Amino acid sequence: MRKLTPVRTDGIAALERRTFEGLGCVEQGIVVLHGASSWDSRTGSIELPTDAGPCTVPLSHDEREAPYAVGPDGKERRDLLLSLTDEGDYLCCAWARVSAESPLVGVGVDLCGVAHFRKRTPPAKRDLSLLLFTERERELIGQLSPEPDALAQTGTDADETAADDAEAYAKAVLFGAKEAAFKATSAPLRRWYEHHDERLRYEVRHFVMEEPTTERGTGRNGAAQAAMDAMGITRIAVQHTCVEGMALVTAVALGTQSV
Repeated sequence: MRKLTPVRTDGIAALERRTFEGLGCVEQGIVVLHGASSWDSRTGSIELPTDAGPCTVPLSHDEREAPYAVGPDGKERRDLLLSLTDEGDYLCCAWARVSAESPLVGVGVDLCGVAHFRKRTPPAKRDLSLLLFTERERELIGQLSPEPDALAQTGTDADETAADDAEAYAKAVLFGAKEAAFKATSAPLRRWYEHHDERLRYEVRHFVMEEPTTERGTGRNGAAQAAMDAMGITRIAVQHTCVEGMALVTAVALGTQSV
């Protein structure tokens, strides 16, 4: 397997600060790696750059295939929240070590290629935005702009404008936000099933972005909101940046549960 090369940019550093600011985390980070096809090709562990130095953390997966950190006893580490994503040969992990006083109960991350949402010639018979996003989300497209010049490296087609590329980025953010928000509920959902037999049924599509940096967990049929209420999640906030032609989106679930 090829060696994984860390990707470090000012945008990633700023995203990390925005994502975890004011949440009382003991440690936190966003790690982007280049050089592998997917997390499936790796062993069941990940190396995190902690304050004490690189630390290899064993991983396991729950029934939804969501990864979680395990301790020496083989049980889930409740103090360490993490989420994984991959796009092409890029991998990413967002993680946070929390105390019992922290309102952070879940972390989610998603990488989404901007090229997936570029206009094509001839144009598609049907605009995917009508299928993937709500009317409110389509209204937000103009408010989800990347950093200046962040898309210059993505190789915009000659017949596309900078505005087209920025629109494609915004759509990638909207799509990634749903994925990241869904992932951020994994840890609270595992806690729920420790004490309840009732199944909480909700999907990625049930999450709707209502504000440019806030994913409230509301759904078209209310399934996501009902599940968030049951799990004690009061808010899911999202942040984003552009990395190597991809939208990198994080989500943090805030609530009343403790680790």
